[in-house]
Amino acid sequence: MKRPVSHYISELLFLHECVIVPEFGGFISNRKPAQLNKTTGSLTPPSTKILFNKNLTTNDGLLISHIANQEDITQKSAKESVLLFVETSNNKLVTSKILRIEKIGLFTIGEQGNIIYTQDNSINYNLDSFGLKPTYIKLVTRSEKTETEVKKTIHAIKNTSLSPKIFLRAAAILIPLITLSYLSISQQKNITAVYEQMATLNPFNSSKKVENTSIHNSKKILDIKPSFDESNAIVSQNKKTYYIIAGVFAIEKNATRMLDKLNSWNYNARIIKEKELLRVSYNSFKNREDAVVALNKIKKQNPEAWLFIK
Repeated sequence: MKRPVSHYISELLFLHECVIVPEFGGFISNRKPAQLNKTTGSLTPPSTKILFNKNLTTNDGLLISHIANQEDITQKSAKESVLLFVETSNNKLVTSKILRIEKIGLFTIGEQGNIIYTQDNSINYNLDSFGLKPTYIKLVTRSEKTETEVKKTIHAIKNTSLSPKIFLRAAAILIPLITLSYLSISQQKNITAVYEQMATLNPFNSSKKVENTSIHNSKKILDIKPSFDESNAIVSQNKKTYYIIAGVFAIEKNATRMLDKLNSWNYNARIIKEKELLRVSYNSFKNREDAVVALNKIKKQNPEAWLFIK
């Protein structure tokens, strides 16, 4: 093989919530939000916590199929490579009580014979945090010395009486300014009304016009015809489709048989074909939360069902 089995396990952990290594165990991913450590001032981006369950050993075909596609080999050869990897890993864990798998983490055997797994934190399996690194916040403290120095620079302003001449001069300047301010406020109300009408426009209808708005002395100052290029419309960033997989087949006849069975059970089943691999899904979802809820219900009838993201 061009790459080790651990490399392909790591690849699948970016896309799947559960990756099973036959006869070894399963890796389950849980998303963690961004965290702020007030003691150290560090802000870590969202991440994915990987858990290990040694009881998940049933082959669901995901890892073997992925290796076969990436290495361009048969399913049989891929399965043999996985079994050899598992045998070597189990032997090393039993003999030395410790096993390190590159990009995956550290495995040790506890006092009671249980397997303790520690994730390799050098890799963040949360795709939403791609390129983000932990940052450190520098706290800003107020200096008492600075406040004292600022207070020393403040001087009280003495009250002085104004002579009648100065008062008249000030009034001559202030009255025109007040008049101009009133006119500006009056026009600003009309301009605000224009913007409120603009806010009610439907941006996807480029033929709709905003009515002419009259501002002081009935003068037309705005006649807006919004143009909108639908090709630049904001599209939802989540273009992924979530499939609940019932089984993976290499023979089309077997996949079709499973498809007919699921359709007879009122599922919106379909076949996802990639090269020689045929995945049969119960249903597909555009929303991750809906897919997880449906998967939990299906697992009560079929514990080997799993989530495929494309």
